[in-house]
Amino acid sequence: MTNPLTDPRLANNRSLLAAICCAAVCGIVFGLSMPLVSLRLEMMTSSGLIVGLNGAAAAVSTLVMAPIVPRLLSLVPGRVLIVISLILAGALHALFPVFESVPAWFVLRFVMGCFMTVVFVVSETWINQIATPLRRATILGIYGTVLSGGFGIGAFLFGQLGTGGNAGFYAGGLIFLIGAIPIILLQGPAAQAPGKDEASPRAIWGAASLAPAAIGAALAFGALETVLFSLAPVYGDRLALTDGGISLIAMAAAAGALTFQIPLGWIADRTDRRDALKWIATIAAVTPLAIWAVGDFLPGMMMLFFIQAGVASGLYTVGLALVGERFSGGAIAAANAAFIFAYGTGSLIGPPASGTAMDVVGPHGLMIVMSVIAAIYAALVWKRAS
Repeated sequence: MTNPLTDPRLANNRSLLAAICCAAVCGIVFGLSMPLVSLRLEMMTSSGLIVGLNGAAAAVSTLVMAPIVPRLLSLVPGRVLIVISLILAGALHALFPVFESVPAWFVLRFVMGCFMTVVFVVSETWINQIATPLRRATILGIYGTVLSGGFGIGAFLFGQLGTGGNAGFYAGGLIFLIGAIPIILLQGPAAQAPGKDEASPRAIWGAASLAPAAIGAALAFGALETVLFSLAPVYGDRLALTDGGISLIAMAAAAGALTFQIPLGWIADRTDRRDALKWIATIAAVTPLAIWAVGDFLPGMMMLFFIQAGVASGLYTVGLALVGERFSGGAIAAANAAFIFAYGTGSLIGPPASGTAMDVVGPHGLMIVMSVIAAIYAALVWKRAS
């Protein structure tokens, strides 16, 4: 009887599972910590501006850290880098109730975001390097689905633990520590370190110019995802939906993100990934206009939010698979850093643009901005395909 922890025939699968576990851990902590930190800050300050700026600190940490990760990966083995980052992120998460002041929470949110960026860049680079080309988008679809599922589990944990005590902070820290276990135990091929030239900032920016369709997918997805999940409740409120109705459209969007990623990855693996991105972006540009058209008709909104969130999630899955197709070996680390940097940029600029549009033209300004973001990216990929 073979031992799945030592059988050399399962080595690739062990490494893939270890990397995908990173998505589960980060997703769970995201789902738990985002509402926990935001609501505790609201209680501490009664300032929506402070809450929003603290959330932006996580996006800024992505922009700062992503270009540095390839150099770190060239100096420290990938597994070691992930384990160190998970342990330190866990310690920081548990420190929030110890330093209960607004400046300290900005520092903690930023530094913890830096370590989480390391985990994302290294784990996604790892998957792209060892996934077989014919199954790459499907495997990344599984990765994305696990990340979305983890977010839902984290939100459930938040509902159970609440904001009244500090259990949520300690639970998040413990989850990070537990996440290091599969990285240590599931031994297999390691993430390939980039060479000196492949880890330079020039290589990272060069990756964006060599693969604009792939990197642009991350930028568009970062904006669309952040806008959808942060402002959809405001959109529903301004259309005079009940709290129950707002919850239903949020649940529909989350279900779409869970449902679509593996099928879209499977389709992209069996067709052409650039063609898949063309149609994904086109649908993501049209669906917000359909949401606008149905107004406050809740069943129609639920169906269309399900489609929009699900289809848009394919931008990340298929775009990341295109990175693995376009680059190889250590060069994937620089390309993945550019991908994560683009995602962080989109997540930083999307919400302010959408919020401003909602204030200027009404609630449907959200749908206009989402449609424009997807349409600009669709135009890019259709033009490059012509």
